[in-house]
Amino acid sequence: MPIAVTVVGGDTLAQDNINSAETLTEAVPTLTFRKGNTNKDSAMNIRGVGTISFASGVEPSVSTVIDGVVYARPGQATLDFLNIDHVEVLQGPQGTLFGKNASAGVVNIVTKPIDKATTGYVDASWFEGHEARLGAGVSGSVNDAVRASLAAYLGSYEGNVTNVYNGDTVNGYNHKGVRARFDLALRDDLDGTVIADWSHNKDNGTADIISSVHSTAYNNAVLLPALAPVSPTPTNLQINNDLNPLTEDTNWGLSAQFNWHVNDYTLTSITAYRFWDNYQQRDGDFTSSYPAYVNSGTAAGNVSTADHGTLDFHQISQELRITSPRDQFLEYVGGLFYFQTDESDWFNRAVASCTASALAASNGITPCAAGSSTYTHNVGDAQFESKLKNYAAYGDATLNFTKDIRGIAGLRVTRDELSYNFARTSTSATSFPGVNPAFSASGSDGHNGVSGRLGGQYDFSSNIHSYATYTHGYKGPAYNVFFNMQPTDTKALAPETSNSYEVGLKSSAFDNKLVTALAAWYTQYRNYQANFYDTVDGLTVSHLTNAGDVSSRGVSLDFTARPIAALNLGGGIAYTRAKIDEFNCPPPAAANCAASVNGQPLPYAPKWKSVVRADYTIPLHNTDYDVVLGTSYTWQSATQYDLAQSPDGIQGAYGLWDANITLANYAQGMRYSLLVKNIGDKYYTISRVPTGTYVRQIAPRDAERYWGINVRKDF
Repeated sequence: MPIAVTVVGGDTLAQDNINSAETLTEAVPTLTFRKGNTNKDSAMNIRGVGTISFASGVEPSVSTVIDGVVYARPGQATLDFLNIDHVEVLQGPQGTLFGKNASAGVVNIVTKPIDKATTGYVDASWFEGHEARLGAGVSGSVNDAVRASLAAYLGSYEGNVTNVYNGDTVNGYNHKGVRARFDLALRDDLDGTVIADWSHNKDNGTADIISSVHSTAYNNAVLLPALAPVSPTPTNLQINNDLNPLTEDTNWGLSAQFNWHVNDYTLTSITAYRFWDNYQQRDGDFTSSYPAYVNSGTAAGNVSTADHGTLDFHQISQELRITSPRDQFLEYVGGLFYFQTDESDWFNRAVASCTASALAASNGITPCAAGSSTYTHNVGDAQFESKLKNYAAYGDATLNFTKDIRGIAGLRVTRDELSYNFARTSTSATSFPGVNPAFSASGSDGHNGVSGRLGGQYDFSSNIHSYATYTHGYKGPAYNVFFNMQPTDTKALAPETSNSYEVGLKSSAFDNKLVTALAAWYTQYRNYQANFYDTVDGLTVSHLTNAGDVSSRGVSLDFTARPIAALNLGGGIAYTRAKIDEFNCPPPAAANCAASVNGQPLPYAPKWKSVVRADYTIPLHNTDYDVVLGTSYTWQSATQYDLAQSPDGIQGAYGLWDANITLANYAQGMRYSLLVKNIGDKYYTISRVPTGTYVRQIAPRDAERYWGINVRKDF
């Protein structure tokens, strides 16, 4: 395959407690994950590039595909892994075959096929911190024409952050889901797969922890006492919120793939529908009572902000393709693709405040009573909808000039039609922190785009393969449709395009005991779509903008090795220089957008990242049991999380060391494992948002050491 791809097996994922897209980063050197306040604004980056936004009118740069179905929003793909055969991370623009929202790469998730024999499993785990997971599945033949599988899971975690306001533990989850699959052998020349899945995920938040407060006379006298007893330190695991964070998702879908084999050609149809319902709530000021202030810096009153939102998302897709026979001069895949999404959002921001006189009466800390004469309640409601239709035709070909020399060519032609409607109401006649006056707008845009690739492959021998490719990527127009939408947001963002150059070398040696894949790339993006944080009325808001020109260049190496029968090694290392070449400052942020941004790194793009894993098997003599010793280490260099390049947005370099010991009886299908995560107890963050007043951050589950046990029975 003439692309850089990292493959992680389902067994490895399960053994290392990697159970979601977020934790997949522990196994892939070129993959990073941006955790937002909700699933809606979380996203993946590949080679330092990815779209970070909670605006409803923009698509991701990293596409997630599950069993051939493209997921339109990254928030849909934050679900738990279930019955996974393997995960492929395809790096660099993949628009020819996977579509326009793959301008940085693809995470391709493949579930397990169904064996003819009846099999099943039960998998149970318990981890320190009151985390428990239970999974079970059964599969086999219903008759000669139908094979079926059913898998389900439950998971819960109390959390790793304490809300001192009410004593609750937050940053945990309650997840459940089920997946059914039917493999159909309808005729000798016709087969198919029908899949249905459903999940319900309730996360008691992604807790925004205040890790530091800028030292000013006002902050020291008013803000720090308001945060008490929370101490805003870099390793803080406490919040003081009068509203617990919460995200609740319902995800379900149906897909049907049918393959008709005619004279060594294969005609394929993939039809899919997906639904995503999302509810979010959070404390908008991240304190139990945030002190508002006037320009002089003196206290003007206490303010408490609460955000609530819902999302209703539907997508349908239809793909028709033809695949030619193999082992001939011209091998090709061609097809037609239709994609439609419809997203409806509601968002409410409620702000309770009191006047300076009430502030004095409450000593500047205690919130005003709702019944007091000085109490005001400012509410902003927004209803907005975005729709997308995408039409595409594509073809990808390999030309076998000789046994060792091949040419590669591909082209995809795309038509995007995007529209939105937006209406915000407010009881505040003038702008108030986080609640702008009433505003409504609508718009539409259409654009034609082209993506494609051209390259060649040369085999030095049967064990050494090389390739060189040029790829042009395209990502369609977008709208910055979100609660605080401004008149400056009504114009569509221009499409994002990319030009990528890549060379690679893949080899195997010592009878496949050592397999390596080396890739070097340079990719330049124009009209890059990104979020830029700014301060509006004292509140941090984001602007989705055509940030300008950015680039990514680097080298990556993946390897697997088996020096002796009992020892398996694997991993990789990536050097990535993803940077801002020329930044376009979005209005009204120009005053806060320094020229020093140019030449600086893109957010969530560590320069160095490495992953190494080892498993050593020790047979226990005179028994049917083996002991498997496993360990892994992931390290990445210092990473900037803030596009504006604030020093407060930097996460320092860190490494995570995990280990496990497994007692396995493969003949009986039994496995008992003891796992320890983050043995070095290294605190780290996966998001840092600097504001003019403080820095808030998100600490993941692995931000502290914990251990657990896993028991699995296969039958």
